Amino acid sequence: MWATLILIGVVAVAAVGYVVWPLFGRTETSVSTEEEQLADLLTRKEVALEAIRDLEFDHGVGKIEDADFERFNRILRNRALRLIERIDAQYGGTDSAGTHFIQQNERLELEISNRRRVEELLPNEGGGRLQEE
Repeated sequence: MWATLILIGVVAVAAVGYVVWPLFGRTETSVSTEEEQLADLLTRKEVALEAIRDLEFDHGVGKIEDADFERFNRILRNRALRLIERIDAQYGGTDSAGTHFIQQNERLELEISNRRRVEELLPNEGGGRLQEE
């Protein structure tokens, strides 16, 4: 009986030590490095651009009404523009922070059209759009 209690105590101490150990580990390196922040911003930008493309496709096939499309499209495009501006400002983009909205909108449109071109060149992976015969 005593052996069982001792074994349970040892296992409990080991479990608590395993859980608490990372709290006392190395803290000299930053959790979020500059490369990780840039990767996060680029990923968020790609997600926003993909959402715009999906929204346009859904609107094109009639799944989304015009009023909803306009509202969501404006929200998504503003989000993508803010991300692009932030990437440019923090990581040495080609545009300054004072770029006019029209130029930013043109860059966003260009990036969306480039993304569409790349997707059209990729082979069909069994989903998405059907190919004409």
